[in-house]
Amino acid sequence: MTSCDACDRSVSVIIPAYNAENWLSHAVDSALSQTHPPREVIVIDDGSTDATRAVARGYGDRVVCIEQSNRGQAAARNAGLHVARGEFIAFLDADDYWRPDFLRTCVDFLPAHSDVIAVSTGLVTRMFDGSEVMHPAAFCTNGEMKGEPLVLDNFFDFWARHDHVRTGSNVIRRSVIEQAGPQREDLRNAEDLEYWGYLATFGKWGFIPRPLWVGNSRQAARQHGWLARYESRRRLCPDVEQWGRRIEPRLRPCEREGYARVRGFVAMVYAQDKILSGARESAYELVRKYGSTMPVCRISRIMCSAAHFGQLGWLVACKTIWLKEWAKATRLRLGW
Repeated sequence: MTSCDACDRSVSVIIPAYNAENWLSHAVDSALSQTHPPREVIVIDDGSTDATRAVARGYGDRVVCIEQSNRGQAAARNAGLHVARGEFIAFLDADDYWRPDFLRTCVDFLPAHSDVIAVSTGLVTRMFDGSEVMHPAAFCTNGEMKGEPLVLDNFFDFWARHDHVRTGSNVIRRSVIEQAGPQREDLRNAEDLEYWGYLATFGKWGFIPRPLWVGNSRQAARQHGWLARYESRRRLCPDVEQWGRRIEPRLRPCEREGYARVRGFVAMVYAQDKILSGARESAYELVRKYGSTMPVCRISRIMCSAAHFGQLGWLVACKTIWLKEWAKATRLRLGW
């Protein structure tokens, strides 16, 4: 690869970090050790109260460090975008990491597909017990992920069927970010999902079925601030209509069905968060309005079934969901 090629394929990695002293080094190390080295790694300390800042500064000039008061992940990512210089942008949460070929795999794909604005890879989720699960399941056979890279003609339909994209699993052309604008700082919950959907209205996405992003948040939850972090997000949970405000006017007719199913997933998450933050009536209205498009799972079955039995049924459902969350929090506290 010539020096000109390297410049054309340079990547800025942006890592927002809040109270992530136990995990940040894993994320940064995975970015610095890529087989296609990034142009820069930018860590934004979003008002941490632990040693996150010291961990980031311990990398010296290998990492660009930005400090700001706690304003949320979207604001932290936008602060990174403000100084990023790469032709491509990759976000990575501080409690996740990449396998060594992530950047090379993505930046090799994008120049070969000029109509693609972003590309994502397969996923690995580390569970509470330390086991790993690959995703999307449709591309997995006998413990391996297989398949040829794809250009997605309908991102929303693929997303609704496979739930294939995470914050750190994609690389985006800087040019489309400049066209679309930054992430929405008024959304403190599912702001990343909103951004991927919004960007998809500007062009095609690619998907590479190789498990190169590792989601470590379930393991990280055992060691730092999980309860306080999610309690704060739940209190700030927006409305679904607010979430879709930028996306819906830009949708093509063929994308609306897939988008409705993605929005149903967001509605399910928001309804659960509203229940847990005490806004039960608001959650009830969400389920009544969007329940038919929610994905089929235990939580959606509890909420949708209860909504048919009026306020008494809804109260029972809310108590059930609260007890389920309490049990989960207790297991985390005890390290089970």
